[in-house]
Amino acid sequence: MKRNYVMEPPGEMKAMYQAYNEAMVELVKKNENIVLLYGDFPRGAAGEFLQKEQPDRIYDVGIAEANLITTAAGMAGAGKIPFTHCHSIFAVGRAYNQIRQNVAFDKFNVKIVLCNSGMLWTFMGGSHQIIEEIAALRAIPNLVLVSPADPVETKKITRAVTEYVGPVAIRLANPPVPTIFKEEYPFQLGKAVTVVDGKDATIISTGMMLADSLAATEALAKEGINVRLLNMHTIKPIDEEAVIKAARETGAMVTVEDSSIIGGLGGAVAEIVVENQPVPLKRIGIKDKFGQSGTIEELKVAYELTAKDIAKAVKEAIKRKK
Repeated sequence: MKRNYVMEPPGEMKAMYQAYNEAMVELVKKNENIVLLYGDFPRGAAGEFLQKEQPDRIYDVGIAEANLITTAAGMAGAGKIPFTHCHSIFAVGRAYNQIRQNVAFDKFNVKIVLCNSGMLWTFMGGSHQIIEEIAALRAIPNLVLVSPADPVETKKITRAVTEYVGPVAIRLANPPVPTIFKEEYPFQLGKAVTVVDGKDATIISTGMMLADSLAATEALAKEGINVRLLNMHTIKPIDEEAVIKAARETGAMVTVEDSSIIGGLGGAVAEIVVENQPVPLKRIGIKDKFGQSGTIEELKVAYELTAKDIAKAVKEAIKRKK
């Protein structure tokens, strides 16, 4: 089983928000147009640096997410590059109209950092675990949506979206995740990466679920099943060419996400496959349910998000191949 750009064994566990802040400390020193805005959210290393060195480049609007996004849109209109920070549930739930109308509609250069994204974080429970962010945001025109898998990719995405001119939403999962990729891992917005080569089926994973997807490919390889693994770090614009190629060459697919399968990554891949290269497809993700409190492993078991569940789905998809 050939693995590309992958550390063996995996590196240190680190929260994506920490990795993002490490990259941002470098970026704010180089680019004076970057400003950081917070909706009563922990500032991290980058915010602390600016608060000490250049306090006129950091703003906290309090628990007012709609105002957070609108303020950022105004700053972008004045030539700044604003990064907003708040819980993803509040960015999407309380400021969706502002993201749509004030940012995406006019293509303002705002970077919306979706902190504590997805289902898998242990505290606060179902009221704060967000299942619909991918479905909601990928429907908005002009908005790029990215979802890093590990600390290395988080840093590369942070640098890339700073250079990209236009609105971007960045999903950052809450729990510490293993470092999967080597530093030479290539990143390009909109281009999926083949992490594992295979011909029997394809797993398309996004965000923190890549580690579990990788474990599933390893388990399947021991049974003689060679599975291709694509890291779909850019959910919108999605790499249609990579999806169609994988469907044509492997004939069966499984999507994996820590978000709802309704309109999420699974929905996006299904749309492409049905229109271009119909193959059996199984979707691993949240199945029309709200979240609940629990450890990460307990939540993965309860919502069928484990490597074992992914491997089972692959076998089921393969059985349905023509």
